[in-house]
Amino acid sequence: MNRVVARLLFGMICAGAAQTAQAQAVDASAPLIPARFHGEWNSELERCGDRESGTNLIIDGTSITYFEAGDTVIAVRPAELDGITVTVDHQDEYGIERLYRTLILSDDQQKLSFTYGDGPESVVLRCPQGNQDGR
Repeated sequence: MNRVVARLLFGMICAGAAQTAQAQAVDASAPLIPARFHGEWNSELERCGDRESGTNLIIDGTSITYFEAGDTVIAVRPAELDGITVTVDHQDEYGIERLYRTLILSDDQQKLSFTYGDGPESVVLRCPQGNQDGR
């Protein structure tokens, strides 16, 4: 009976190690939002840098942050018009919810059409670098 227990324990340890290795491989290849989408965006350029404006968002490779909320990137897929569809875990005061975002850049990469799942489209403007303190 000790051999059976030992084999079961060995099998459980190997399975756990395999799951850990698989999780690490997934983390190493985590989806990234392409660099052309990165930066601070706002629907009103004069409000760039104003984190409490409610019209501000910041995009980096693995997240999108808003005033009092944020998205953690789970997956990124190509979308129409050279855009991307991003699967995110959205966290706010109500908890965490799996949602989708569609991001499409203008040809000059200064305007971003940003759709919240099935919701309305917002158009935000790229904030100028060096003007991210609200002045």
